[in-house]
Amino acid sequence: MDHNRIIRETVSLCPVCRRKLPADLVEEDGAVFMEKTCPEHGPFRVRIGKYPRHYRDLMGLYRLLQEHFPYRRDRIESCAFTTTLRCNMNCPICFAADKGRVMPPEMPLAEIREKLRPIWGRGISFKLTGGESTTRSDLGEIIRLIRLSGNFPIAVTNARRLEDLDYLQALANCGLYAVAPWFDATDSDDVYEKMRGEPLLEKREQVLENVRRTGLKLIVFFVCVRGVNDDQLPGILALTRRHPELFKINVMGYMHRGSRGFGRENEYLSDELWDAIVASSELFSSLDELIVALKVNLISRAVRRIYHCYNSQTVLMPRSGRREDGFNLEKWDGNIKRFQEMLPEDPDRARHFFLCRFAGDLFRMGFLGPLANRYVLGRKELADTFIPPGHYWLQFQTMYYPENYDEEMVRGFCSYPSFNPGLEKRISFCEYYNLSLKT
Repeated sequence: MDHNRIIRETVSLCPVCRRKLPADLVEEDGAVFMEKTCPEHGPFRVRIGKYPRHYRDLMGLYRLLQEHFPYRRDRIESCAFTTTLRCNMNCPICFAADKGRVMPPEMPLAEIREKLRPIWGRGISFKLTGGESTTRSDLGEIIRLIRLSGNFPIAVTNARRLEDLDYLQALANCGLYAVAPWFDATDSDDVYEKMRGEPLLEKREQVLENVRRTGLKLIVFFVCVRGVNDDQLPGILALTRRHPELFKINVMGYMHRGSRGFGRENEYLSDELWDAIVASSELFSSLDELIVALKVNLISRAVRRIYHCYNSQTVLMPRSGRREDGFNLEKWDGNIKRFQEMLPEDPDRARHFFLCRFAGDLFRMGFLGPLANRYVLGRKELADTFIPPGHYWLQFQTMYYPENYDEEMVRGFCSYPSFNPGLEKRISFCEYYNLSLKT
């Protein structure tokens, strides 16, 4: 093999038997591929990236940061809890109930209470997923237990039951902190019929109104499917201007897992999502500018010894969509280059250099009040919500599956553990779904 084409080596999985395999990340034909060979099932080659230049650049930055600011696995920000596999919809896009998927039975309240003890008072974003979390009759009690433990329950939901204001208010009374409904479109019921099997546009507006009336916070999950709803992304981003309670939009690239009516041609790789963001927002004039914004957040987390993995990146966005209300990306391009030059020789000086400039921009953008509320007044809120009202978080991510599983990234940088039945130790979300389950 031509070793010049190898970007790095890692450990992956056989897509058939899930045996661990050595894997090479290689540059070829203007893209990034993962190559591996199972002794039983033969060779596999999957495309994992569109832009080799940016992939090499970011992998170099990850390794440089990890060398000087090792990731602290005890710094938990959020976790996922699959409350049930039952659902009250039958979405064509869904893979949660694929044939052959095996999970332990639903975790009873007594076990939930016991598993919360080690993370008491940690202020963790607790995402209650499924199936559909609202199909559990004891969801209110689950929410109550999590909130009493000093963490923040968030219902990730198809939102069907949230059209009922009384039901949503009851969950809010139990301590629900935020809701995270799936939004596929803002102006097309055809999209909902393709992705969810029924028209939902009007009902989504009712959900937004109910969230506003209950005073809950809001996250929007948008699954970006090539050729189906990618033209809806500008409208999804514009929701932040009408809904101040919306503090995060999570754009997930569709990855084919046997969903009915969708295929590989509908997929989005992680760096292809970046293209979609650039095309949908006036904030970035080029992909290079988005990469700079991505690096700002990556470094700001790394100097605190927390990370996002390569497939899950976050940027801070101004609700106005105006460039002048965000980071000066031209200036930050120079700051980041200078930081990387300083880091090998003097990590403390490099960290101070970065944080001084970062703090200056945060204060300009209105962070003084939120930071005072958090660190001076000690307000009990989710860390992600300590941002000025004029900003929100934009997260874009794709999943790791056996085809593209990357042990170095998953084990080295994932700050998103799984809180699920059968786990005796804390492992990341992607470790759990790829190694502990048959999915």
